[in-house]
Amino acid sequence: MKRQVLRNAFDRMLHDASCSIRGIPAFIDDAKDLKVEQAPLLQGGTVSVSLEDENQFYGDTLPPSVTRWRSVSLYRLQDARVVGDQGSVFTEEGKLLRICPSLKRMDLAKVRRPIPWLARRMRGSAFHLTGRDHENHGHFLMQHLPRLMAARLFLEKQGLEPEILVAPGHEKWQGRYLSALKIDAQRIVPCSTGTVHIDDLLYVPMLWDSGHLGPPDLYAQMQSCFRHLGGVMEGVTPKGRPLFVSRSDAPTRRLSNETEIINMCRQLLGEIDVINLREVPLIEQIRRFAEAPLVIGPQGQGLTSIAFAANCRMLILEAGQSPRESGWASTYRDFAHFTGNSALRMLSGEPWPNDGDWEFPPAFFAQQLRRVISLGLHLHRPSVLF
Repeated sequence: MKRQVLRNAFDRMLHDASCSIRGIPAFIDDAKDLKVEQAPLLQGGTVSVSLEDENQFYGDTLPPSVTRWRSVSLYRLQDARVVGDQGSVFTEEGKLLRICPSLKRMDLAKVRRPIPWLARRMRGSAFHLTGRDHENHGHFLMQHLPRLMAARLFLEKQGLEPEILVAPGHEKWQGRYLSALKIDAQRIVPCSTGTVHIDDLLYVPMLWDSGHLGPPDLYAQMQSCFRHLGGVMEGVTPKGRPLFVSRSDAPTRRLSNETEIINMCRQLLGEIDVINLREVPLIEQIRRFAEAPLVIGPQGQGLTSIAFAANCRMLILEAGQSPRESGWASTYRDFAHFTGNSALRMLSGEPWPNDGDWEFPPAFFAQQLRRVISLGLHLHRPSVLF
C-alpha cells in the first residue's frame, strides 16, 4: 500500500511537470472528426416535468422544467491512453478526446498529458466510467452510471464483458452500485493518477444537453436494478415512516439547525426516522427508502437515493428566495419525477452562503411545512411528464 501511494505521488508529480512544459494538447471536440468504430446508442430527446405542485404551493405559474439529452454513440478506441483520476482520454495519435459536454469548460492548460514510458498497460476491453465530478454520489448516479446503462444492450449483443475503469480511491463505493448491474468486483479497475495504455477503450460521453439529466427510461432501468438488489417487491405501497436524510457529516453546505428542523418535522408529521447514509449499507438503504412514503432532506447528494423509492414524495430543503431560481435542487426534484416519485422544493427565503453551512429559519420552516400538509403535498401524487 505504501509503495502504491509513493508511485501515485511520483506519477502525479511527473505528469504535472510535463503538463506545465508541454502546454495545451491538440484535441478533438467534434465526434465527426473521430475516425474510430462507432455504435449509436440512443437518439436525442426532450421531456418536461409539470410543476403543478410548486405552482399550487407558491401561488405562482412556473413553466415546466425541461430536460434535453443528446444523441449518443459508443466510441471504440484502439491503443488509447487514459490519464489522471478524471480519466482524460487521448487517441492513439495523441489527441485529447473532448467530445463530452462536461469537458467543454475544462482549462486545457491543466490537462495532464500521457507519458508513454510510464504507462500501465491494460489488455483487452475497458469501459470508461470516470470523468468530471466522479467523486460525488449524485453525479455518479445521475450522470456517469447512465453512460453505462445506455451501453448495456450493445455490450450484451456483442458478448462483451469489459473491465470497468473508475477513478482511483472510489472503486469500493462505486462497486456497490455496479453490483446491482451484475458487474463482479473483479471487473472494476481503478485508473491511475498517471497514464494507462488501454488496448480497447469503450467510451460513451455524458448524455445530458440542457439540464443535468438523461432519458427517464434509463433511470427507471437503474431503479429496477437497485430495488431488485435490495429484494424489494414491485407494486407494493410504501407504508413505513417518513425518512429524513441527514447531511450532518457532509464537508460543506450542512443544514446548521438540522436537529431543530427534524424536531419540527416530528411535531407536525409524527414519528420520523433519520438516516445518515455513510452509516448504512447500500442494501439496507434501498430497503429503507423503498418503505418510506415521504423523504425529507436538505439539498445534497444523499437525495439521489430517491431512486430506491417508488410512489414516494420528497421534500427538498434548500436556501433560496424564489422558486424560479434553478440549480441542482431542481435536478434532484426532476430526478425524483423521472423515477416514478414526486418532489417539492421548500425554500428558506434566504440566499445561499457561498458553499458554507446554512440555516432554515425555524418559524418559516414550520409555516412552510404546515402549508405543505394543508395542501396534501406531503403525499405522493403521480408525476406529469410530457
